Parts: sequence; C-alpha cells; structure tokens
Amino acid sequence: MANVLKGDFFMTDTEFQAVVDATLVQVEEYIESLVDTLDLDADSMRSGNVLTLDFEDKGKMILNSQVANHELWLAAKSGGFHYFLFNGEWVDTRSKVPFKTHFVELLTGQLGMACPAL
Repeated sequence: MANVLKGDFFMTDTEFQAVVDATLVQVEEYIESLVDTLDLDADSMRSGNVLTLDFEDKGKMILNSQVANHELWLAAKSGGFHYFLFNGEWVDTRSKVPFKTHFVELLTGQLGMACPAL
C-alpha cells in the first residue's frame, strides 16, 4: 500500500479510494439533479472506480481513479484531464482549477447549455 504526499498530508490507497468514491457519488447525484431540473437526457453507469456519463447525442464523459498515482482522471469531448488532491480538494494538474469548477465548465461546453455549480 503506497503513501503519497498530496498537499500537506499522507494518504493511503484506501483513504484515497474513499475520497474518489465520495466524489463519484457526488457527480452522479449532480447529474441526476440536472436530469430533473434541466430536462437533461443523460444516463450514468458506475463500474468500480469508473463512472460513465452518457449524454446521448452530446457524447460521454468518463471519470475514473488512478490509484497508483492518486489522481482522478476525466475524459471529455474537449480532452483528458488529471486531478490531484490538495488540502482536501481535487485540483487540475495543469491549470490548478478546482475539479468542481472545471467539471461544470466542461459539461456546459459539451452540452451547450449553462449548468449550475456542483
């Protein structure tokens, strides 16, 4: 079991996976709320550490964890993105934008409609 320094604390693989699980549940619930409030046509499917979001004719987004390097990965129409935990928040490895903000921006672009904050 690896310990990885992220921010100012060490996290075990088990602790990392618990944070990933909570994040994937939060994203699933967010998408479900958009289905209800925006009449969005979307399906979500979870298989272990992979969450696939299917937006019919608008494409897919796929979230999955990379346990070996303690990252959350997102594949979207606009590209692939990696996030690491810093002080309890997922942050993009390149832009340093928080995951929640980045996800909503990417989702808004992919769907062509404004989406509320996550």
